[in-house]
Amino acid sequence: MTPNSSHPPHGQAPRKMLGRFLAWVLPLALAAGCNPATPPATGDVPLSANQPRADFVLTVPLAGSESRSSLEARYGGKALVWESGRYAMLGLDSKTAEAKKDVIVADNLTLEPNDWSFLSGGQAAWMSGSSTIWAGGTSTIWAGGTSTIWAGGTSTIWAGGEFTWMPENTAIWKRVRLEQGHRLAKNLGYGVKVAVIDTGIDLEHPALKEALAPAGEWWDFYGNDPVPQEEGVLGQGGYGHGTNVAGIVRQVAPRATLLPLRVLGPDGYGDVVAVAAAINWAVVKGAKVINLSLGSDQKHDAIEQAIRAANAKGVLVVASTGNTGDTNVTFPASTMADDKNGWKRLSVTSVNLADAKSGFATYGKSVELAAPGENVYGPAPGLRKAAWTGTSMAAPMASGALALALGEELEVPAANLADELRVRSSDIYNNGLNEAYKDQVGKGRLDLEEFLRNVLDD
Repeated sequence: MTPNSSHPPHGQAPRKMLGRFLAWVLPLALAAGCNPATPPATGDVPLSANQPRADFVLTVPLAGSESRSSLEARYGGKALVWESGRYAMLGLDSKTAEAKKDVIVADNLTLEPNDWSFLSGGQAAWMSGSSTIWAGGTSTIWAGGTSTIWAGGTSTIWAGGEFTWMPENTAIWKRVRLEQGHRLAKNLGYGVKVAVIDTGIDLEHPALKEALAPAGEWWDFYGNDPVPQEEGVLGQGGYGHGTNVAGIVRQVAPRATLLPLRVLGPDGYGDVVAVAAAINWAVVKGAKVINLSLGSDQKHDAIEQAIRAANAKGVLVVASTGNTGDTNVTFPASTMADDKNGWKRLSVTSVNLADAKSGFATYGKSVELAAPGENVYGPAPGLRKAAWTGTSMAAPMASGALALALGEELEVPAANLADELRVRSSDIYNNGLNEAYKDQVGKGRLDLEEFLRNVLDD
C-alpha cells in the first residue's frame, strides 16, 4: 500500500497529462484515511513485482521459442509481462535504454517512456450547494446492519420499482431498464469475474467485501504489494473512484466477482507498466471482463498489446472515453473500434437522463456506446456512499451488462457480446438533443432489456 517512491509529488505531475479523464467527485467535507484491509493469502505474484520502476518500456513480439533470459540479455531489461507466443513487455532504465538503442532500432522495435500518463480522479465539481447532501453526517449509511441489503437473497434488490440497494440510482437504473435486465439474467452475473483496474477499492466496505475474488488474486501495481486498498482523502484526487466504479459493476451484476487491481495513486495518476501488467494479471486470474475507467492523452503500444492479448483469450475490455467535453477521446477508448478484435472491446461515453450528451463527455467516431454518467451513487471509502460524475461511471455499467450476459446460456458467441451491447442500444439521435453530435455519442444508450433479450438463449 506504500506509494511508489518514483511518483511525482502530489500536485506536481507533468502538465501534459490530462487532468480530466475521469469523474469529478461531489465535494465532501469529510476526510477518510486508509481503512484496514485483511492481508491476502499467500499466492503467486506478478512478474513485475519487486522490480525497480522502469524508465522505459519495450514491447517485443514472441514467436514462442524465445526464453526470458535470452530476451533480457539482448535488450538489457527485465521482463515485466510474458505472454508466451504473443508478446513480452520489458522494463529498462535510462542508461540501459541508451546502450541498447541500436539493437532496438535494428530489430524494428519501439521504446516508449514509462510515463505517468494514465489518470483517474480529478476536480471537485457541482459546487452549487450540492455538497449539502453530506451535511449532518448523512454520508455514514452502513452502520446498524443496513449493509445486509447487499448480502443474501437477491429478492431485496428491487421493491415496488425502487432499487433498494442504492435508491438514489433508481432513476438511472430505470433509464437503462436494469430491473427488466435482472429478471432476464436470473443468475445476476454469478461465476463471472470482472477486473476493476483503478485506484484500488475499499476492501472492507460491506457493499463490496462479499463480492471480491480470493485475496490471493489481488495486487496493487502502484504500491507493489498484494493489498489494492484505496488511499487518500475523500473528495481529493482519485480517492474513492475505484470503490465507486466497483460499486456500479456490482449494482448492475450483483452476483459477479470483483477482482480489485490498483494501478493509480491517491492523486489519480499511474504509469504505463502498471496498467499493462494489471491487464495481463487480470487475464491470468480468469477475468472475463476488464473495466478501464481511466485514460491517457497518448497511445501506448504496451497497453494496446495487453488488450489485444486479452481479447485473443476471449476477455472483453471496456474503457471510458474521457471528460474533456471535446473530440479528444482518451486512449485506450480511442482505439477500441478500429482493431480487428474491436467486437471484443468497447468505448463508453456519458449521457444525462434525457439522453443528451453530458457536457463533459468526449465524443467522436471512435465512441461506441453511451450510458448515464451523471451523479451515479456507489459505495465510498469509510462506510460511506458518494455520487460521482464522469464517463468513468458509464463504463462500469457496460461492464456489468456484459457480466450479466456471461452468467447465462447464450444465443450468440461470447466474443460478440460487446458489439451486441452496442448494436442493441437505444436511439439517442431522434430526440433533438444530440443533433450536433450525430453518430459521435456511440450507436446509442445502454438498454439492458433489449441487449439481454437478443443474446440470451431462451
